[in-house]
Amino acid sequence: MSEDLGPTIEAAVLEPWRLQELADELGDSTPALGFLANYLSMLPDRILNISRGLCRHDAVVSMDAILSLKISSAMVGALETEGQCEAIELMIREDQFDSAVRAFPALQQSTDRCFAAGPQLLRKARESLCSWPRTTY
Repeated sequence: MSEDLGPTIEAAVLEPWRLQELADELGDSTPALGFLANYLSMLPDRILNISRGLCRHDAVVSMDAILSLKISSAMVGALETEGQCEAIELMIREDQFDSAVRAFPALQQSTDRCFAAGPQLLRKARESLCSWPRTTY
């Protein structure tokens, strides 16, 4: 008995059209896939850097780490993670570190889902990006 339980974890953490846009801008899917692989492999260190900065109430370290994760998340289509980063970014800008620390677990859960789904995300991205016809201009 097979039931459709809703969207897959890959769909929940990554919007493939964003990665497709990146591949189109670069004119090749290979660098876009490499960017996704690097993004996924760097998630644990990025989260650690954000946590350290927030716990120390270090605006420079926190902002650098959160902006790096926000921008790269936007590029690969990790929209939930991008949104979490935007919220924490505003808290840092307003010197609301206690609020940012309380918001951090939701960001960590979002990145944990991305990291856990990494192999499936890469496989799906390879399948979808490599199957799309390329148009040269």
